[in-house]
Amino acid sequence: MKNKTIHTIANMFVSLVLVATVGAQSKPHTYTIVTSESSFWVYVEKAGLLSGLAHNHEIGVKSFSGRVTVPEAGASGGSLELDVNAQSLTVLDKKPSEEDKKKIYNSMHSEVLESAKYQKINFKSVSVSDLKKTGDGYSFTLNGDLTLHGVTKRIAVPVSATITPQQLRAIGKYTLRQSDFGIKPYSAAGGTVKVKNEVVVNFNIVAKA
Repeated sequence: MKNKTIHTIANMFVSLVLVATVGAQSKPHTYTIVTSESSFWVYVEKAGLLSGLAHNHEIGVKSFSGRVTVPEAGASGGSLELDVNAQSLTVLDKKPSEEDKKKIYNSMHSEVLESAKYQKINFKSVSVSDLKKTGDGYSFTLNGDLTLHGVTKRIAVPVSATITPQQLRAIGKYTLRQSDFGIKPYSAAGGTVKVKNEVVVNFNIVAKA
């Protein structure tokens, strides 16, 4: 009877160790985006009959936060949630005068983004596809829902990333059509000066565990 009791206790102990080990192995890695070490900007190209008199624009994103989760099974099950303060978008252009920069900034927020009304931009991934190992990192497509200007659309973003237990770095760019999100591209002088519907979103994100 005594031996049977000892054997039962031993089995229970082994089972608990196995459960704890499996739990530890399956624990995902969570990385928090470090804004101060990341960059996020939008390239806006000029268009129109008098485009030669206008400028291309670079718009910087100053306030954003988010988390990346990578399960123990690997990058194919990874996920991202990103929040952007729409009112933090600013003009990075060097060519225009300070007065022109203010006009571009005011038009961007009041007429294009309507950032007082739509203050948040959010991206939440739903899946990873086309995952490939590339040297020390990965390339893949991050599929998810982007909410911009009050409209949510499913998009697919090509990404290159390096991942260690301490840090994740992701770089890439995505061409976005403003009209898909109910945004009317900026236009002036009867449409002779305007910007293209397509803008390019660029990112170099650093996230740490």
